[in-house]
Amino acid sequence: MTKKEKIIYIAGFFDGEGTLSRQLKGSRLIFRITISQTNFEVLSKIVKFTEIGFIIKITKRKSHWKEAWVYYIARQEDVLFFLKKIKSRIVVKKYIVKKAIPELQLLIINKIERRNKLMGRIKKTRTLREKGWTYRDIGRVLQVDWGYVRRLDKGIIGKSVL
Repeated sequence: MTKKEKIIYIAGFFDGEGTLSRQLKGSRLIFRITISQTNFEVLSKIVKFTEIGFIIKITKRKSHWKEAWVYYIARQEDVLFFLKKIKSRIVVKKYIVKKAIPELQLLIINKIERRNKLMGRIKKTRTLREKGWTYRDIGRVLQVDWGYVRRLDKGIIGKSVL
């Protein structure tokens, strides 16, 4: 199969068997892509070709059910990448995908802006600490709580954003 044929196959497979979920997690909007399947080999080939996402095994709820797996894409940048690759080749989910792409792009831009703001705060905090400033004084400059400044300085904040 050529690369183009593989993209067409995956697009059709997602269009028929996949799900694009959009949900609020706390105050943040997130998107997830899932494709459920009883044939593990098909999903593993998709993972190998796309180089994104992962496969998880579904627990059988009834003993007579077949074993099943789910191909799962959670990272927002990967969801956007996947959707952009398949958008011109899907039929059933075309409207949902076209609506999701701009929302995802905005989410990713906001994530980058939050990360940059955080990195700027960390850099400013560490620079001012090296000059002997107190956490309280830095907090006034950054307009944040001094406890937050302390966590910035100690590297406790930022791992979820980075």
